[in-house]
Amino acid sequence: MARSKKQRGAIASAVTFGFFMTEAIIHFNMGQKSAKEEHQWGLPPFEELVKIALIVGAFSVASGAVIGALD
Repeated sequence: MARSKKQRGAIASAVTFGFFMTEAIIHFNMGQKSAKEEHQWGLPPFEELVKIALIVGAFSVASGAVIGALD
């Protein structure tokens, strides 16, 4: 099935968001662990998670737009 440029850009944005959000949560936990040895892996507090998601989301959309434009 052929996808439009817009659809390919949206897919690229969603995939990028998924991968980089996972990476951001891993990095958050690595930082928490280095500051506090007894830290257990988990999601950041809600407010922090929203901030991370907004930053990752903005760059994912930008990446998708560039990929869509270059495609």
